[in-house]
Amino acid sequence: MKIEIRQRDKRALLGLAGALVVYFAVSFLAIPAFNRVKAGANTVNGKEDELRKYRRAFVNRDHYAQLLEQVRKSVSDAESRLIRGDNASLAQVELQNVVEDSEKKVNIPLAPYSVSPPKKKDEYFNEMTISLTFDGTPNQLVSFLAALREAPKFVTVRNLQIAPVHAATEAPVKGELDKNIHANLTISALLASPPAAPKG
Repeated sequence: MKIEIRQRDKRALLGLAGALVVYFAVSFLAIPAFNRVKAGANTVNGKEDELRKYRRAFVNRDHYAQLLEQVRKSVSDAESRLIRGDNASLAQVELQNVVEDSEKKVNIPLAPYSVSPPKKKDEYFNEMTISLTFDGTPNQLVSFLAALREAPKFVTVRNLQIAPVHAATEAPVKGELDKNIHANLTISALLASPPAAPKG
């Protein structure tokens, strides 16, 4: 049997062959080349951004040095308000002196203290507490808390319990009610942790 290819069939075959050539050329040449160009453009954009960052850092290097100096000064000032923690006995005395000075400012009679040994708070700080009780007026208590706030060292009132010295069940026959209170406080202070001993 003889196959006869007519002119119209030849044109269809030639069109199909051309379409295949175009398809393979686009798939294996044009699209990969386009992707490479696109990736190169993205890389260039990324490098330009990096270059801008480096230029900004270079221009602002003096400003960064000033900022670092300010941060160092702030840290140094803050550390000077911490109780030194390299000697536990001296730290306890220093905290006790802070509390006594605040009591003297508001005329609170000095009372016995209970000072805890320093305990590790985190990797940077230790913490120590002091407990005390006193009887006085509400105004004295508020003034005492204000004096603690203005103390030269960082201290925090961890616990405060207040109760009336004399509970009033009825109005007094003569004079005014006794307004004195019994205050029980626990005050804590942060201590700069001493540097760790070198290993070995």
